[in-house]
Amino acid sequence: MSAQNEVSPNLLLDLAGVDFVAGGRAILRDLRWRLARGQHWAVLGGNGAGKTTFLRLVRGDLWPAPGQHQRRRYFPNGRPQASPLGFKEHTAYVSAELLEEYQQRGWDLSGLEVVISGLSDTPLLYEQPRSEQMAQARETLARLGLAELAERSILAMSQGQAKRVLLARALVRRPRLLVLDEPSDGLDPASRQDLLRSLDAVAREGTQLLYATHRFDELVPATSHVLLLERGAIVAQGPKGEVLAGQRAARLLRPAGGLATGQARPSPTPAYGHLIRLANAWVALEGETVLQALHWEIAPGQNWLLLGPNGAGKTTLLRLLAGDLRPVFGGSLNWFGEPRRPSLWELRRRISLVSAGLQAQHVRSQSGLDTVLSGLFGSIGLHQPVSEAQRQAAQGWLDFLGLAELAGRDVTTLSYGQLRKVLIARAMVTDPEILLLDEPLSGLDAASRAEVAALLGRLAASGACLVCVTHHPEEVASFMSHVAVLEQGRMVFQGSAQQYWQRAGLAPGRAPGIYLS
Repeated sequence: MSAQNEVSPNLLLDLAGVDFVAGGRAILRDLRWRLARGQHWAVLGGNGAGKTTFLRLVRGDLWPAPGQHQRRRYFPNGRPQASPLGFKEHTAYVSAELLEEYQQRGWDLSGLEVVISGLSDTPLLYEQPRSEQMAQARETLARLGLAELAERSILAMSQGQAKRVLLARALVRRPRLLVLDEPSDGLDPASRQDLLRSLDAVAREGTQLLYATHRFDELVPATSHVLLLERGAIVAQGPKGEVLAGQRAARLLRPAGGLATGQARPSPTPAYGHLIRLANAWVALEGETVLQALHWEIAPGQNWLLLGPNGAGKTTLLRLLAGDLRPVFGGSLNWFGEPRRPSLWELRRRISLVSAGLQAQHVRSQSGLDTVLSGLFGSIGLHQPVSEAQRQAAQGWLDFLGLAELAGRDVTTLSYGQLRKVLIARAMVTDPEILLLDEPLSGLDAASRAEVAALLGRLAASGACLVCVTHHPEEVASFMSHVAVLEQGRMVFQGSAQQYWQRAGLAPGRAPGIYLS
């Protein structure tokens, strides 16, 4: 029987030596892999390994290298075909890039509208939804425990809330194959477990899963198979137990270590009593109160871990500290003990912010080096001439972070994790007094998380004040001297890290998911 007449009722996809080339570079090489009915695959690999590109190639969003179209065969009806038509219609895709597009373009859709858009697999609504579509979308939101987000703008949601709404968007079509790119990033511990349980239930109801992740503890229980990618090539694949027992997986999934509680360091030159002081600070967005009656002081020598569930207001608080928002209702915010409010330019020089929202704005065609240089001016993109000394300083940070090879790369070709590391270099280029970090390790593989965490630890020891939002406190606890906890916009705990862990009754840094009220 010829290949064209081959009948494979249990096969969905066959890759037989497929390459993918972009910008003259081979991103994926000699892929040989089969997806059969009933399988649930996890795709693991380091930053830049090609995981996102692999998912998009499988789904049919990208095409193999010229002359290789027949090497990727779909079996939507049991017979092979080169076109993804008939296969793609029954898949749904969830990725950080879609959320970034909503944020970058300012698409102000409600949670309900975002989910309805999934029925047509378009990011926006192009016609008035029918009553049955609205009912189907509301039922999907309710099934995931997200009914309260139906009328909220996706631009006003936390990262975790928005990601779960995008999952509902993917599920509303009841796809046969659900493709997810780092689905758990940005979720608090409770939400992560809820998501994993939801995905496990989806898998057991008959929808197949194909997802990329950096974290071993975020594998969906129903996962049957694992594929490992390194530098665009498949280096291991097979049943989950066999692959995870191998040496390559052990090296890839090796976690960061060193979790002892950090100690507050004395400021070398305490020119002022505090870096930031909040007094009765309230913040409202789109008529909704997000932060309430906050009293908080950050002193020189302190490094703060900011914890709380999704939607607690952590990202909004960082934006307030950065000067992007102002307190209302008579509250006050003072920086550096100065009687006047510093100019926005001065704040940009003395306070740096790294966040997923900021990352979305930097997905534009420019080099990694120019992206770092833009941090000197607080701009999105580099629009000013720079001196040789400034260029050397920016290159020095890329070298220090081990990112020298990314200096000349167009950032639109970088992986999510690679761009995050470039933006951390951008934040450091002004030698800020305060570094605000919103999930700085999300999107990074285990080795990169350890490298960036070690770098942040050195920064903390060298004089910069860190305020770090994370849902994985164990990864940065070694250099955090203090902890603050937000719940529903209120500060429910603030004190030393030692006090926090003692009240939790757990060892330092070993309590992901513990938020003390």
